Amino acid sequence: MMEPQSEPKQLNDKPTRTITFRVNSQVLAKLKDYARRDKSTVNALVNKILLQAIEWNVIAAKSSLMPTERDVVKSILDNLDDETIVHIAQRKGKTLPRDLCLSMHGSCEINDWIDIIKLGSSVTGFDLATMNDESGTVFVMRHNMGKKYSLHSSSFYKQAFKEFDCDAIFEASENTLVFKMPK
Repeated sequence: MMEPQSEPKQLNDKPTRTITFRVNSQVLAKLKDYARRDKSTVNALVNKILLQAIEWNVIAAKSSLMPTERDVVKSILDNLDDETIVHIAQRKGKTLPRDLCLSMHGSCEINDWIDIIKLGSSVTGFDLATMNDESGTVFVMRHNMGKKYSLHSSSFYKQAFKEFDCDAIFEASENTLVFKMPK
């Protein structure tokens, strides 16, 4: 059995087991095609999909998160004043990260929160690049949702990291959020 390639830590640090499933031939063809385009393996893709279903889809629904179109979220934010956006984001930043960490990981540490950020970025289709240097870790999240979404995200994440007693540094541009966690 092939090992998953660069999956979230939840997959890499756990032993694997072999199991056999019957899969509809059309679904298998789509899995193979998607894995090929993603330069991955079917095994890695299936593990990623199952992890997303178990850790995100199920927990997110129970945590009051819901999928919606990007344009809808962008339109709503574009019609709110900056003060309202910051207030809402900070309020949710105080409670939602802890609730998600406990629901998804059973613990509430900064690394649990980082794993959730990575998984959430993957689920939403946001590009999240991570770079390490001697002073810490830099995360660059490209969302392409505009200035108001950047304001919301930076306010939310600043509050969330504050709740974890982590002195992250934030920068936001129109379509990108950058945050740096010191070592």
